[in-house]
Amino acid sequence: MASSVPSNMFTSTEKSKHRNSLDKFTDAAADFLDWVYADHIAFFKKWGVSKYYGNRKPEHQTKELRIAQLKKYGKPASLADLQVATACITLAMQAMEHGFNATGMPNTWKKINDQLRIGQKFYGTDLQIMLQQLGWKIYYWNPDPSKNADWDAQDKQLNPPKSPGKWRPEWGGHALRYASVINKGFYYDSKVDNATKLVGFKKSPPTSFKKVPVFVGIAHAGYHVFPGRGGDVIEAHSMRAMNSIENIEFSKFNPLASGGGPRWTASLKYRSGLICVPSDF
Repeated sequence: MASSVPSNMFTSTEKSKHRNSLDKFTDAAADFLDWVYADHIAFFKKWGVSKYYGNRKPEHQTKELRIAQLKKYGKPASLADLQVATACITLAMQAMEHGFNATGMPNTWKKINDQLRIGQKFYGTDLQIMLQQLGWKIYYWNPDPSKNADWDAQDKQLNPPKSPGKWRPEWGGHALRYASVINKGFYYDSKVDNATKLVGFKKSPPTSFKKVPVFVGIAHAGYHVFPGRGGDVIEAHSMRAMNSIENIEFSKFNPLASGGGPRWTASLKYRSGLICVPSDF
């Protein structure tokens, strides 16, 4: 499938400036992720509800509805004025925006943001492809390809097809994506730069991944997006209850390990995808 991202979106000057200011970019993006997580935890400990609420949850769509949720949990309505909408792709975009702004490249970010907003569809794969055009590398990740068929069967059991032959975005398509990566060098519409480094590690990711200063990961062809830094995942969720401390989660990148990330839910088990990194590791 061809990407909707135009080729050569960035000038040679933009590419050069980004590469030359990469350390400052990654510091700013990583610092933002750390700040958001700390802010989330501090607010939750004080109020027992999340400052960052999922923007897809029906109960959160208006201020009045959020106030109703706050009252439901016995919290003051005034907290609604302090709360901030979030989602998995939103957190990743905000981290990247901080990086571009810190390096004096807000217009480059505007190009990326405008492309992501086309049709009001935010695609993690598109964000990765645009970063790739700026020199980043896209790695395929799959901790145990021998389990692809089992994972696909479980995905369909947890999220049955709504009609015969109809694909569901909740499915990982692990066997299909793996075959495409190995045989064609593409995952969905993304050209993969490395199909081995983050493959087959089971519960022991390569130690060199901890050296990656910031990254943008996706699972299930972009259904879930998870930014992170230094081997850690800091991810947001768009459908959690307001009284859940897991609206924003911190974990080690280790998809199959207990407590590892990207974090699973009862019906969504993220076990393969792509991770975009500023440079090879």
